[in-house]
Amino acid sequence: MRIHELLEERAAKIAEMRKLQTAADDANRELLDNETQRFNSLESEVRAINEKIERAQRLDALERSAHATPLDGTPDFDRECRSPGLFLDAIAASAGIEGRDTGRVREISAELQRRTGRTAQGIMIPTELFQSARPEQRVVISSTTGAGAIPTDHRGDLTVDALRAASVVDRLGATVLSNLQGNVSIPAVDTGFTSAWIAENGALSAADWDINSRTLTPKHVGALTEFSRNMVLQADPSVDAMATRDGARALAAALDSAALVGGGANQPSGIGATVTPTTFATPTWAEGLAMISSIATANALGGSLGWAAHPEVTKKLRSTLVAASTDSRMIMSDPNNLYGYQYYDTIAMVGGGSPADRAIVFGDFSSLVVGYWTGVDILANPYESTAYSKGNIQVRALLTADVALRHDESFAYAADMDTD
Repeated sequence: MRIHELLEERAAKIAEMRKLQTAADDANRELLDNETQRFNSLESEVRAINEKIERAQRLDALERSAHATPLDGTPDFDRECRSPGLFLDAIAASAGIEGRDTGRVREISAELQRRTGRTAQGIMIPTELFQSARPEQRVVISSTTGAGAIPTDHRGDLTVDALRAASVVDRLGATVLSNLQGNVSIPAVDTGFTSAWIAENGALSAADWDINSRTLTPKHVGALTEFSRNMVLQADPSVDAMATRDGARALAAALDSAALVGGGANQPSGIGATVTPTTFATPTWAEGLAMISSIATANALGGSLGWAAHPEVTKKLRSTLVAASTDSRMIMSDPNNLYGYQYYDTIAMVGGGSPADRAIVFGDFSSLVVGYWTGVDILANPYESTAYSKGNIQVRALLTADVALRHDESFAYAADMDTD
């Protein structure tokens, strides 16, 4: 029971005691036996309430003087970064909308800015929620595209998400660097010791090491969308959960596209833009083995090995015989496995040609480095002309990231499969 409730209860009992005594005084008599019994009972109850009030006041004083729970490098901060509601809390905090408790997301934003050394234009939320972002523009409103999140005999357990690609590079084991500051240089030994057999009393020939570096530099990716005010305030189940899932998948698709292919305008140079391509055009069983062999020959057949390919490549491999005239086995018989290694498909793997051929990559994905300089910077603008006229909120999300390959030899890439 809260202190104000205890005070109200005590006041009511004291008032009843005063009423008993006043009645006796007005009649110029002592309290009757039943009145005395009731008075003593009320007095005992007041003493008990006083003890409860004193304990509650002592607890309040202790809580006020106690150290706050820090949101820094403790497990509490990691847990808070994964807590639901941060996305819409960030929108509400940035737009100045009342009706949501935005204190927690502001604390998280301040800590992320302290860690990264960068000042957010809006509210910064962690990359645990968003791994990258793809520019796109949609309006989410309560009466149309967002109507499924407003309760009317609502079945939140049956919420239907938009279909998005899950992050492939994460599942394949890419190396992730977070909270980066400035450009990042990763030393790489491209040529090490060279050994040779020599005769007795013979001399070894010197061979210099070839030490280079792989550099990650900040690159920016963003998304622009629009929310209605009702979506921020009324959604059940939380539209934040849906927006976070959809946004994370959209951002994951952008990350996969940059990391697996890349090289486009303002994009990082991913595997496809860096590695000299091989062929898997026909396709044949031998061509796939040649991709694996090229990595083994370079002493790179280790780490987190796996395949990523376009879904049309998956269809082609699952419908192509190992040996057309003598075998009943398909090159790919298991949708999650190819030549004994894990396999994922993604629409990011588009090759060249017109119409575009489809791409496939095999390699050690721990050699693919994904770096993040910031969390996701959420900036809400309720005053954008078209949004303002409808009472909506325009929301911009920006993320700064880059990818790099520690060793090109760790990957075999082919972008020439005709899947028609």
